[in-house]
This record gives sequence, C-alpha cells and structure tokens, in this order.
Amino acid sequence: MGSGDPAQHGGGGGSPSDLDVGDEDNLQGLKKRVDRLLGKLDKSAASHKHIADQKVSKEAFGSFGEAQALSDAYDRVHQRLELLSQMLGDQLEAMSLAVGMADRDYKNVDREHSRRLAAIQKRSIENWEQQQKLKQQAQAGKQNTSGDHSGQGGGEESSDQATP
Repeated sequence: MGSGDPAQHGGGGGSPSDLDVGDEDNLQGLKKRVDRLLGKLDKSAASHKHIADQKVSKEAFGSFGEAQALSDAYDRVHQRLELLSQMLGDQLEAMSLAVGMADRDYKNVDREHSRRLAAIQKRSIENWEQQQKLKQQAQAGKQNTSGDHSGQGGGEESSDQATP
C-alpha cells in the first residue's frame, strides 16, 4: 500500500491518452454521472448534513460502567462518518468541476470554479494531515501502553518481527 500522500502523487496518474478529451460525449457523460451521484448523496441519509443531525446523546447510553467509553467511541465514529461524507461530496464536486473545465479545454475557467477547486484541495490536504497526526498519536499510544508490565520482557514483540 502506498502512503496516500496527495503531495507525492500530484493528482496525475495516467498518460494523456488515458482520457480522450476530444470526445465531448465522454466528458459530458462523465460530468452528468458525477453530478447525479453528488445529487443522490446530498439527498440521502449519508449526506454530511443528515449524518450531522443523526446524533445519539450521551444520556442514551445509560449509566453503567462502560457507558462513557461507549459514548466516546460512538462520537469518534460519528465524527469520522461526517468527515467521510463531506470528503466524498467534495471529491465528487471536484470531479464535476474538473471534467467541465477539461471539456472546455480549460478556456474561460471561471474564477469561482478555480476558487472552489482550491478550497476543496486545501480541505482535503488538511484532513489528510489531520488523519496522519491521529494515526501517529494512536501508534505512539499503543507503543506507550504496550510496555512491559509483566516483567517478562516482551517476547511477543520480537516473535512478530521475526515472522515474515
């Protein structure tokens, strides 16, 4: 698996011949499909707005011993679902804008379209960087909590590393 770093991949991926920009029907068809998907997402229960409204209160988990941990886990998952929904919508919108611009051979690109693409890109990079920090913190937390508490010397860790 790759790092997923958007800066490393530069947004390109295929050769110029991978997309026949001369065929207007291909680009218009793709743009229409992307716009339809974006519209369906916005109207569905998976839209960012709907997910944000579907929140369970902490009181609903009760007062048993693990209720707080369950509520916290629910909140983390809910926040990630909101982010995922927002990012999916952003990527569909960016695809629609990019296809529309490519269809016009990048002529007369509207400033609003350029601004919107730049905002989506900035938000995507910020979200990616935030996820990388959270991932690093989680890994550091695992390393700190997986310290040797038994006094037996961490044999499991070395056997995991020796196994290919």
